[in-house]
Amino acid sequence: MLRKNKLLTIYGRFAFILLVLGSAFVYAMFQGGKVSWTIFYMILPFVCYSMLLFFYPLSDLIVERTIRTPNVQKGEQLVVSVTLKRKFRFPLLYTVATEQWAERDVAALAGNRLKHLFVLGLRKEVTWDYEIDQMPRGEHVLRGIEIEISDFFGWIRKTKFIAVTDTILIYPKTVGIDYVASDTQYDRGSAASPFHIVKDTTMATGVRDYQAGDRVAWIHWKSFARTQTLMTKEFEDRCSQEILVLLDGRQSTMFEEQVELTASILKEAAKQHVGLAFMTAGAGGAVFPFIQSEEQLHRALVHLAKVQPTQEETVQLSPSRGDLLQHGGRVVVITGRLDESFVQTMLRNVGNAQSILCLLVAKRDDPKLLEMEAMIQSARSRGITVRVLEQEQFAQAFNGVAKGVAR
Repeated sequence: MLRKNKLLTIYGRFAFILLVLGSAFVYAMFQGGKVSWTIFYMILPFVCYSMLLFFYPLSDLIVERTIRTPNVQKGEQLVVSVTLKRKFRFPLLYTVATEQWAERDVAALAGNRLKHLFVLGLRKEVTWDYEIDQMPRGEHVLRGIEIEISDFFGWIRKTKFIAVTDTILIYPKTVGIDYVASDTQYDRGSAASPFHIVKDTTMATGVRDYQAGDRVAWIHWKSFARTQTLMTKEFEDRCSQEILVLLDGRQSTMFEEQVELTASILKEAAKQHVGLAFMTAGAGGAVFPFIQSEEQLHRALVHLAKVQPTQEETVQLSPSRGDLLQHGGRVVVITGRLDESFVQTMLRNVGNAQSILCLLVAKRDDPKLLEMEAMIQSARSRGITVRVLEQEQFAQAFNGVAKGVAR
């Protein structure tokens, strides 16, 4: 139906042009004189151009788009370059190109910068750029470019939508985190620690006398052949830390800030080569059991760029994820809502963790924070370290945690 209406409109405009030409000719024929024929010859070039424009195929137009800033974080500027090409040099006057975004919010944010008016003339190629400031986090889709051409007086207007689909990921904004590890526990001390002593069996640092319980694979057979005395290889002790980052995926007024804090922690922990795992809790949640390479970290950040809050009031973690949650290291939970059901879920699923750190993202003047004060004290009494953070305090999220301080 829409296509039919467009055809009726364009053919109606063409009939109007013929009517204008015919009227001018009839007027000149019956009126006679220099003035009437001057009017006719003045109108004739414009009418001829409009008629040629009517037959000009818009299929000749080709659009290419280039994302000039491929890695953009929330709040940063996006720069897009658009190129319009064609094969034939037909003079085009008023040409309007409009970028079409799938999200109305982004289109409203860009305003008139998505529309570009130019006189193409006889050129076969033209390029223009536009910028969008303060891009929101998420996955955004560009559907294509709408091209509209017109003659001198707007008698003929032709429109064509050229589908050029691109998907742009706007990553969460990250800040530098002063990551402080928990107190290390070796073979002495009683304090809980997420560190585990691992023997690096790839390189021996020396030999010692054999002791009962040593593995057969650690026996230094060359020394035994020479001295007839059992000797055991000594390896370098390697201190490894494991951390699981858990993002509460429920709807919250501070959900965007939670995502930013999560992304910042992941980048800093990966930078320090921590044994890192990450998951989001809630409907549509995802699990990243091993983040040890740049590619694995990138996949986690892509998920954080796309993740949206769920409307669920309670979070139930799948039993199939138990092996991930029972790793015995530190669990860092990022949430904007602390309630009894969420605390019970944490204790039930990460009960074997050596330490649980809950980072509650909230504003100090938020009335809901006062409502959660009793729940915060209850969680601390159960062994969960709770820290209340505002966005400006993200860099100090781990300060004091190693000593058990939680303010």
